[in-house]
Amino acid sequence: MGALALATAAPVAYVAGFTVFKLSGRRMPRLTGSRLFHTTGTLATSPAWLFGLALLIGGMVVQSIVLTRVPVSVVVPMYGPVMVVLLLIAVTNFRERVTPGELGALSVLVLALLAFAAAGGLLSGSIPAGPAGPWRPDAPLWKIALLIGPSLVFPLWLFVVRDSPVDGRHAKRVTGVAFGLGAGVLVGCAESSGAAIARLMRHDPSGWGHVLGTPHPYIVVVTGLLGAGLAHIGLQRCRLSVVIIMLAVGSKASLWLGGILVYGQPWPQTPVKFALSAVGLVLAAASVFTIPRHEREAPVTEEAVAPAQAPLAPPRPAPRPDWAPMLSAPVMEPRPAVPRSAAAMRYEAMQYEAMRDEAARRRPG
Repeated sequence: MGALALATAAPVAYVAGFTVFKLSGRRMPRLTGSRLFHTTGTLATSPAWLFGLALLIGGMVVQSIVLTRVPVSVVVPMYGPVMVVLLLIAVTNFRERVTPGELGALSVLVLALLAFAAAGGLLSGSIPAGPAGPWRPDAPLWKIALLIGPSLVFPLWLFVVRDSPVDGRHAKRVTGVAFGLGAGVLVGCAESSGAAIARLMRHDPSGWGHVLGTPHPYIVVVTGLLGAGLAHIGLQRCRLSVVIIMLAVGSKASLWLGGILVYGQPWPQTPVKFALSAVGLVLAAASVFTIPRHEREAPVTEEAVAPAQAPLAPPRPAPRPDWAPMLSAPVMEPRPAVPRSAAAMRYEAMQYEAMRDEAARRRPG
């Protein structure tokens, strides 16, 4: 039961850290991946962001310890209740609206987590005892490269290429699916390498020298920081609920597949568990394709159109003439006084003095 409690604490720490990211992003300038040094300096000098990063690191440490005690299929479903709490936080604290399509995607994701829970024995109470698999620290480098390479290409594409058009003036506002998935696969890679480190430290707690000789600490640092930075950029522009739900899908799918294909985690032992795991993966992918990629535009109402349509100007009255018929006195319209500048007044005074001097010279005697 201690391992299950830790498995629940890890996603809570993740959600708390990303919530701090959301709050701290409101006080920061708009960050972008194309300005790497500016973004890095802004995040590194923000105490609130560093506190959120510390929460994420704590959650990753707990997650790594849990993965050495229980299978991945038991850890992944623990994110289900936390996703519901996250949705409540997004709606109540951040006033986010949830569309019917997003609720449908969340429902499909819950079904995927239930399938994983059934495959891991959580629903029947038959959790396998003993070690959770090797999490091989000595995994071949070519396998690690096959896992890390695609996980880095997609987020870097978001950072360098896709991030500029998103900032365009006429670009549609995205919901955050790409940002969440990109950050998720990076976090999943960091969790996989973190589990390998925890496996090494479990047998030799003082063996830091051996750990530093493996690629796992460097993978954790690079992919973890890139994932946290990409998640922050997504949270600064998009809704918390969409970004974090997609991040959970990407990270847990990467963790599950990477643990089996690279780090020696066991495949589902029975055909039923294998089928349930496959169903969970298919449903998780379906939830990604169900969520809309762009925010809905606000409908145009009559009130919004009315100010744009200027009312027709009333007809201008015909100008009155400056003359009148011979039988009446001429009509003189008063002219508005035009303010004169100081230079004009000095010029008129000089002309008046010159005319006065000329008249005095012509005066006889």
